[in-house]
Amino acid sequence: MNRNYLHTLMLACAATLLVAGCASMGGGNSGATVVASGDHSLIKDQEYKDIHTQADFDALWDKAFKGMSGAPDKPQVDFSKQMVLAAFIGDQNTGGYTIRFTKIDSTGPTIDVSILVTQPGQNCRVPQRLSDTYLIVAIPASSKPVNINNPQSERMPACG
Repeated sequence: MNRNYLHTLMLACAATLLVAGCASMGGGNSGATVVASGDHSLIKDQEYKDIHTQADFDALWDKAFKGMSGAPDKPQVDFSKQMVLAAFIGDQNTGGYTIRFTKIDSTGPTIDVSILVTQPGQNCRVPQRLSDTYLIVAIPASSKPVNINNPQSERMPACG
C-alpha cells in the first residue's frame, strides 16, 4: 500500500471515531456523558441496561470487569443526579466494532433509547482477536421507565 492511501485511511478512521463519539453522547441534547468504553469485558452476550443505583452499578461493573487484566477504573457516578445506560455487544470474532446511543429522548412518558452497532467493513484491517465492545454513559436521573429499543446494526463500507 502506498503512504498516501494509508494516510487518507487513517484520517478517515479518526474522523469516524470523532463523529461516533459525539453521536454516542446522544447528539448533545440528552445530557449524556461517556463514563466508560472499550473493546474488552467479561460480558460475552448482548446486554443493554439502565442502572439507577450504586449497588446495581457495582454489580454490573463486577460482572463486566472483576478480576480482568487491564480492566478500566470504575468511574464515579452521582446517582442522586445521574443514571447509567450500558450497552455490551458480546463476543465478536474481530475488533473494529463501535456502539452509539443514537437517541436518548426523555420528553415523553418514558425515556426512549436507540442504539446503533457498527460492524467493520469487509476486507478492512481490524484486530484479529475476539472483542467485547461496550459503551457506558451517564444521563440525568429520572424515575421514568426506560425503553431500550432493539439495537440497529450497520456495516461500514468495504475496504480495498
